[in-house]
Amino acid sequence: MIRSVFRRHRTASVTVVTLAVLLLTATAAELAARALLHSRVAATAGRALGADSTVDIDGGPALLDLFDRHLDGVTISSDHATLGRIPDVSVRARLNGIRMTGDRSGTVAGTHADIEVPAASLQALALSHNSRLPVTAVDFDAAADTVTLALGRAGLGRATLRPRLQDGRVALHLQDAEILGTPAPDRVVARIQDALTERTDADYPLGMKATALDVTATGLEIGLDGGPTRLDMPVAVEAR
Repeated sequence: MIRSVFRRHRTASVTVVTLAVLLLTATAAELAARALLHSRVAATAGRALGADSTVDIDGGPALLDLFDRHLDGVTISSDHATLGRIPDVSVRARLNGIRMTGDRSGTVAGTHADIEVPAASLQALALSHNSRLPVTAVDFDAAADTVTLALGRAGLGRATLRPRLQDGRVALHLQDAEILGTPAPDRVVARIQDALTERTDADYPLGMKATALDVTATGLEIGLDGGPTRLDMPVAVEAR
């Protein structure tokens, strides 16, 4: 009887140890799978929005996602992203229906992004190519849907811009410009508009297009949307 009890105890102990090992193995595999998914999506986000992007993958077993090569959705956030040629904007992007089709590629069913462009970002973008008229301040008028650039030192001049949606991008149209309180010469107006057009004429990440635009008291709020597109999904850390 004592021998029988000892055998049952030993069997129970072996079973517990086996279950513990299986649980630890499964947990380690799940963590490894999630880390792999995170690194690949983070590398993709880094190429599109900047290296400091934060990636949040929708919940669910990562092993199953990796085996199925499919992610329901991913949220990417960054406070220092680049939109076209506009630097240091805040972005919160949502990628839906990601399918990994190969070692370094994939597809996404649809994308959406909310963008906030502060005054400092527009100032960096809209610096006048004329060094005698640097952009020294940016003000927003939400009621009039305009942006005013202060040009030169001590209020030497100003330029009023009206942001618009144009061909899937945000365009900055020069409404008027003044130097020392009088209308700026046509050649100056043309140079400012050409510089603004050149600096806003750039594609947005992941094939997205601008679909919404609002001027607020603190900046521009932009909505981007995109349909099915291809993703480059490089391995974040490669073996050497």
